[in-house]
Amino acid sequence: MPFDAFAIAHLAKELNKNLTNSRIGKIYQPDKETIIVEAFHPFPRRELQLLITVHPRFYRAHLVTEKPVNPLRPPAFCMLLRKYLQGGRIIKLEQPPWERIIRIQVEVYQPEAGLTMFSLIFEAMGPNSNLLLVNGDGIIVDALRRFAETPTRGREIMPGKPYLPPPAPGLYHPGNLTWTAFERIFQFSSGEQKIATVLAKELFGLSRPLQQEILQRAGLPETMTVAEASAGLLQRLYDEVIAWHRRTMEDPVCLLYLDSSGSPRDFFPYQPIHLPADRLKPVPDLNSAIVATLHQRSQDAVYQHKRDQLKNTIRKAIKKASKKREKQRAELASAADADTYRLYGELIAVHLHEMKRGQTELVATNYYQPEAPPITIPLDPVLSPAANSQLYYKKYNKAKKGQTKIRTQLERTGVELEYYASLENALENPLSYADLLEIEAEMIEVGLLKKKKQSKEPSNARVRNRPSLFRSVGGWEILVGRNNKQNDQLTMKTAAAHDLWLHTQKIPGSHVIIRTQGKPVPPDVLVEAANLAVYFSKARGSSKVPVDYTEKRHLRKPAGAPPGFVVYNRYQTLRIDPDPEILKRHGLKPIVE
Repeated sequence: MPFDAFAIAHLAKELNKNLTNSRIGKIYQPDKETIIVEAFHPFPRRELQLLITVHPRFYRAHLVTEKPVNPLRPPAFCMLLRKYLQGGRIIKLEQPPWERIIRIQVEVYQPEAGLTMFSLIFEAMGPNSNLLLVNGDGIIVDALRRFAETPTRGREIMPGKPYLPPPAPGLYHPGNLTWTAFERIFQFSSGEQKIATVLAKELFGLSRPLQQEILQRAGLPETMTVAEASAGLLQRLYDEVIAWHRRTMEDPVCLLYLDSSGSPRDFFPYQPIHLPADRLKPVPDLNSAIVATLHQRSQDAVYQHKRDQLKNTIRKAIKKASKKREKQRAELASAADADTYRLYGELIAVHLHEMKRGQTELVATNYYQPEAPPITIPLDPVLSPAANSQLYYKKYNKAKKGQTKIRTQLERTGVELEYYASLENALENPLSYADLLEIEAEMIEVGLLKKKKQSKEPSNARVRNRPSLFRSVGGWEILVGRNNKQNDQLTMKTAAAHDLWLHTQKIPGSHVIIRTQGKPVPPDVLVEAANLAVYFSKARGSSKVPVDYTEKRHLRKPAGAPPGFVVYNRYQTLRIDPDPEILKRHGLKPIVE
């Protein structure tokens, strides 16, 4: 069910009951398309949050309970709404008949003008959705989206211009349609046209799902043409259309349509007769239905977009580091000539008394090999024999230094790739949006992402999330880090010296801590924690996974190491076949590959 005129009619009534006479507190703009208005209702005393978004796909308005994550510096439109509406009283919410518009009237006291009326107008028009602030004289103060007048758009949305509502797409809607007008519509329609097409063209306020429901209730197939419809069928169709206007004044039946897994897929403010009844779940109000469907789908889309962005950045970093490693390996191979240069220098020194300036090569016996084969050494004829020997010693020393340098670079690149793999694994774990923001902040800190110019917040400004807490059957606490920053905090600061630390062996994964309180850990608790270590690693779904465990006191974090990186020498290893029962007990879905 789209956020259409019928849904808006019922939602406006719900919002009226909740928001009328409430005072506007803070106003937030968490993103460029969304506004959240805090409202405080005096009786019964409660705090409400009204979300309005002009997202082209998930445009909607409804109440929410969660606090938004907001930028440190509010955008200009948010500041303007605070200036004119903060402290104001919501008088009422109204919807023009069968329009996809919600008008929120707010009374505000201004020192220079006394009580002043403003209207916050939400136009739920799909990709053309907008939110405007209009003063008591009908003049636009500003809009979330400004538009200049064009031949195709037809109206100007700019500060200081009169507010003109969107042009109605037709003359008739279920609230003003008469039988005479309805009959005339079909008399002047082509007989080959489908009845559904005529309804969509001539009546506004009816979304496609609502048109389908009307036809279904009237007993008309969607394929029926105008020529095939008798006067009796048209009368039945008209009665059904008019009945929907009456239903806007009644209390709705709010239902969720569930998919095969039991998750909300759609919502309806009426009983849809074309859907199986066992897939319909009643909810207390329309706001709840919208939150469970449109709002949740919007949150999921934002979450997935953020996750994909981070994954793409990490994939690019891995590709770049892998190329760098291949180049370093090639350089190391070329530097392997160091021993050859040393051999040449030594053999030339042995045969100095036999050589003369101007020679281009020296054929000598290689005494360092058991067979003592002959070896041909290129010489620079310009140099003396001694200078040729010194030249090869210089090349040897240079190549030897190069080997040491390249090996160091290779080690650093290996650590770098391990770190990227740990980030990649963290993004595969079950995460909240706040967890994603923590990973994003970590990627900004290490230089994988650029810091956003607008957010000059201190490094500790974000709320830190805690590691996941699991309890074994015996009540032992098992903590699991969900990202590298949490792994660092958990292992290096939270864990006590004798707590047990677990990690998949040479496989990117989360740090797992068993809080021991200085007591020996039972074998079944150790296996349970090892199962969690496998689940929260790149080895999830695999069998015979090695899991190292040791006391926290045996861990060390090298200076300059990336987040989540530790080294250890004293440890023991378990091999784990994931136990579905253990995972199920902790609410984790087993993965089979």
